[in-house]
Amino acid sequence: MAEIEKKSGIKPKLQKAKAKFLASYYSNPAKDVRIIAVTGDHGRDITAHYLQNILKSKDPKTGLIIDPKSTSDLYKQLYKIWRTGADHAVISVDSNGLANHLFYGLPIYIAVLTDSTEPKAVATITSMSAPAEEAKAILFNTQPYFSILNRDDANFDLFAKYPAKTATFTYGHSQDSDLCINRFKLYKMGTEANITYSGQKFDIATYATGEESAHYMAAAALAGFALDFDKDAIIDGIADYEPTNK
Repeated sequence: MAEIEKKSGIKPKLQKAKAKFLASYYSNPAKDVRIIAVTGDHGRDITAHYLQNILKSKDPKTGLIIDPKSTSDLYKQLYKIWRTGADHAVISVDSNGLANHLFYGLPIYIAVLTDSTEPKAVATITSMSAPAEEAKAILFNTQPYFSILNRDDANFDLFAKYPAKTATFTYGHSQDSDLCINRFKLYKMGTEANITYSGQKFDIATYATGEESAHYMAAAALAGFALDFDKDAIIDGIADYEPTNK
């Protein structure tokens, strides 16, 4: 982690000062808005959309931010969400954003990982980037209240070593997962998965296609349960997502 801070291109002290200034300038929106951050090599945007749909059943003004370009951009968008009276903001962020400390000083309520496909051995660091899997670990090192991890991911152990303040939950095909994907079925226009959580077995479905969609639905469902949503709100929220290319 220290290596990333050294080579990411943004000095932590400078970023901390900038974050404090922006928080003050934009009335510290994070004090009233719970931040749910989603990262991963694939599926983070769709998972963020699922979560926004789930949250809207109780918080209709829930905001969504996809790949903020800078800390200033992030705070500007958070401020707009806060001004609407929303209680939650779902943010999809890539490895570069995390390596550049966009979330420095922001309280993360839930941190979600979709997948991390790059091997641990990758060690190419440029002046503006860091190994993708280590950059993602920055999010989980912020001590979110809840962490949502993919137990099927090859780099699971890397992320699991960072404790969440309240609990770390896992999803995947493994029977050891808190939310288990029992099976899935692919259709021409969507994907259906049967999952088990806390003794409940039920189906979730999406218009998105592909085997990986089962994992993205599972990640969103588990985050929804961490937020105390019931299974009907989760099922409906995921089903309401409509891909733009459908």
